[in-house]
Amino acid sequence: MIDWLTEVLVFDRIYWYLAIPFTVLLVIQLIATFVGFGGDGDFDSGEDGLDVGDDGDFEPGFKIFTVRNLITFFAVFGWSGITFSHAGLGQFATITLSTILGIIVLLIVSALFYFITKLADSGTMNIQRSKGATGEVYLPIPAKGNGVGKVSITFQGSFRELDAMTDEEEVISRGTMIVVKDVINNSILLVEKINKGDV
Repeated sequence: MIDWLTEVLVFDRIYWYLAIPFTVLLVIQLIATFVGFGGDGDFDSGEDGLDVGDDGDFEPGFKIFTVRNLITFFAVFGWSGITFSHAGLGQFATITLSTILGIIVLLIVSALFYFITKLADSGTMNIQRSKGATGEVYLPIPAKGNGVGKVSITFQGSFRELDAMTDEEEVISRGTMIVVKDVINNSILLVEKINKGDV
């Protein structure tokens, strides 16, 4: 009887050893997320749920084995194990159910962060993607790169007004259709007029 009681206490103690520290880490991570610490609030050095694309952008990716997810899993695993054990379930049933519950919550958290990251990515403008986009001159653009005008273009699914220059010999007047040739200093579009025959 004493051996059985000792075994039960040791079994419960393992769950307490997992539940308490991982819950503390989870709370710290949640606070870090809300205050914006480390960008996405994770301890994965910016690698959680984000893949670097060919053009240098961060693209959302569905990742399961990250530090945040492991913290979430062990916190849920620990507390659910304590709950099931105190409910009178056997050790095998407790381990099985707490593992399943931890995995379910882990997958839910992964999915939530995946969709949040995807939404954030879709709203971030990458001006390099404007190359080849067409638009209309909003403010006249001086000739030969002697000044900056503005153009209205649509790219990445959004309508934007951006600064633009041209290396053409003549001023590009308001209302003229243009195409983006390049991007200068990652902030100013280099554009040229679209000839009527090219439309």
